[in-house]
Amino acid sequence: MTSTTLPSLLSARLSTQRPQASAPESMWRFLSSPAPVSLGEGNTPLLAVTPSILLKDEGRNPGGSMLDRVASILATTTKAAGNKHLAYSGESDTLAAALAIYAANASLACSVTLSAQASDFDHLRTTAAGATLLTPNPHTPIQAALSTEDINLATRLAAHSIACEIAEQLQWKLPETLLIPSATPVDLLHFEQSFNFLLQHHWTTSTHAPRCLAVHIAPPPHTHGHAPARIAAQALQQLSDQVIVLEEDRVREALQRMVRTGWMLSPGAAAGIAAAETLSASAAPIVLIEPRSALSAANEISQILGIRRYPTRMPVGGIISPQ
Repeated sequence: MTSTTLPSLLSARLSTQRPQASAPESMWRFLSSPAPVSLGEGNTPLLAVTPSILLKDEGRNPGGSMLDRVASILATTTKAAGNKHLAYSGESDTLAAALAIYAANASLACSVTLSAQASDFDHLRTTAAGATLLTPNPHTPIQAALSTEDINLATRLAAHSIACEIAEQLQWKLPETLLIPSATPVDLLHFEQSFNFLLQHHWTTSTHAPRCLAVHIAPPPHTHGHAPARIAAQALQQLSDQVIVLEEDRVREALQRMVRTGWMLSPGAAAGIAAAETLSASAAPIVLIEPRSALSAANEISQILGIRRYPTRMPVGGIISPQ
């Protein structure tokens, strides 16, 4: 499905006026829709992790991820187009779970695929929301599934809302640097366009847009099944000076260090902390996007830290009931 309402929604928001303080406290204060499918996503806090690093905590969204913004936009435009069914067959398990929740809120039927690597968290959210789980099959795509164009446009709008919120939270100033974990070149472009929008329409007192950098984690070398991901991360770094790739050991150290100071971060945000520490003082202030909650990233955190729940004994299974 290629929605005609998504491009119109994108162009409709090109207003030179900043929203009034009385506008709804969600991302929809920066987007146009008469009846958004919203669970209160957006308006996530900007927290001081260190004197020079501010954390945009997208884990505070209803589903624990910045992709809740994308799901809200896609559910809104699907419903506005008069469709009764929302289908997704993409690569993001987190987006699939978010779409299931927003579709249920909009009373839309929903069909999604989850990968074999999907976390228990995403699987539980998807099934609890009542979505139909389909087995991924490249030879038999889901009928009327969201198109790549739909998802790219929704992602651009989500980035726009995040950029506007950051500027508003900084009293309409812009940071020097924005760190975005696992960002693609297209993601970086979306944020750059959003900050340029703020400059062009005089929403900000800053004179230049922040430098937008992607942060990626390189899986350990010689680890079974991780070679393609490692090669892809290193290739991105070689292609662009806007990509920072960190070894997993450095991410582990940053993650453990932050936990000791009271911050439980996702691996992506921990990588952002380590990356920020490599930048010069002129890069501050730095805004780091926490893409999702630590709870939703529990599997990855356990793997990076090498933690098992029962390190010295086998868990006791089963329930003994009276006879």
